[in-house]
This record gives sequence, structure tokens and C-alpha cells, in this order.
Amino acid sequence: MPRNCLPSVTLAIAVTAALVINCPAQEIGSVDLTEITARTEFRRPPATGKANQARGGAGFDDRFNCPHSVSNIAALRTTLVSLDRSSYQVGDEPRFEVTVENLGPIPLRIPFSPHVADLQPEDPAQKFSYSELQVELWIAGKEWRSNSSGGFSLYGDDDHAGTVLTLKQGEWVRIIGKGKFALPTDAELVFLSAQSVDRAYAEVSLIRDETLLTAEATARVRHKVCIGQTWGRSIPIVLATPQQ
Repeated sequence: MPRNCLPSVTLAIAVTAALVINCPAQEIGSVDLTEITARTEFRRPPATGKANQARGGAGFDDRFNCPHSVSNIAALRTTLVSLDRSSYQVGDEPRFEVTVENLGPIPLRIPFSPHVADLQPEDPAQKFSYSELQVELWIAGKEWRSNSSGGFSLYGDDDHAGTVLTLKQGEWVRIIGKGKFALPTDAELVFLSAQSVDRAYAEVSLIRDETLLTAEATARVRHKVCIGQTWGRSIPIVLATPQQ
């Protein structure tokens, strides 16, 4: 006799509100970001009139170094399921769908809300932290690849109910969003003229963000979380560059 499986309700931001089954090898959540107006604007504290508050700008510190060999870490597989068409020009904004699956035995908590502004504390001057799942659309040729195709992010924090999902081994989530085929740099453009784009695939990063806001400035430190990663299938495409 097969063991019983317990039904549970999907997240409110899921595309469907149907019941899902807590069994191995299953989809546990989905979200279509093309149908959602994400809340992304943070509130700022009022100006104090001090000289240092008059200085605007932003400070960002990205700490993305990860060890080359890390044992006993979670392993994710990102699969590009579909694109809205097969032929594009630089500047187009493709709609694409991905699945993110936990392959390893270690459960992994992933952020799963589009509304990063909801994670800000009541006091806008207070430093706060949250996790970010960054999904990027990559393009590639025979012997090269580039992440100049844009993507989207989901956010969450354990202190905010409904913004984080736990992926157990064999479980995955489905995400739909938009990217953008950006204009390559001059060096990349020369290279692309000889090495055509022939496929696209998707990749994710798990990041821990720390943010502090003043009336005029933003300071943010981002720490990359080390995870094992594999890629599912790629999809053949044609991408026309300005020189083609």
C-alpha cells in the first residue's frame, strides 16, 4: 500500500488556489510575476536637517565570493521551461517560465514573495535584512555564455509569514516573469558577430541582503549564499544583434 500524502493549501500568491500534495517529486508553489504589480518602493525616514543627511546617493557592497568546494550544501536545479517565442532582437523583453527544484537531501528555505517593500520594518530608519532569490535568463553560444538577458527576483524573511517556502528533496516551484535582452558591450558585440547566440537557459542565485535607508541615501550589503547548482534543459533561440 502506498503511504498517505497530506494535502496542503498553496501560497496565496500561487497562480492557482488548488490543493497540492506533500509527496516527493512535486510542485509546491507557483507565481506569475507578469500578472502582479510588485510592491518594491521602500519608505524613507524624514530628513533631520543635519549636514550628513543632505548627501544623497547609494552605497552597495556585493560579497559574492563562494568557496569552490563546499560539502553538505543544498543543491538546486533550475530549468528553463518555456519562452514566449524563439526569435528575438536585442532590447526585447522575453516572457519566460522556470522551475527551481531541490535535488539534495537538505531542505532549503527560499524567498517566494514579489513584494520586497512588505519586508521593511515599521521604523524606516531601522536596518533590516531579507533573502532574495534572483532568477536570470542567460544566453549562450557554442563556447560562451552571458547573463545580459535580465531577470527578476523574489523576496522573503522568516519573520514575515507567507514569504518563504521550504523546498524538500524532489520538490520544486514554478515561476513566470520577464527578462530583457540588453545591448551588449562593444567587446561582446564584436564577439557575438562571430559567435551567434543559439540557446537560452536560466540560473538562480540565493542572496542575503542587509539594507539601511536615510532620507537621501541607501546602503546595502549583499551576501551570496553558497548552494550547489545544476541546470536543466536549454531552449534554442535566435537573437539578432544591431550588426546583424
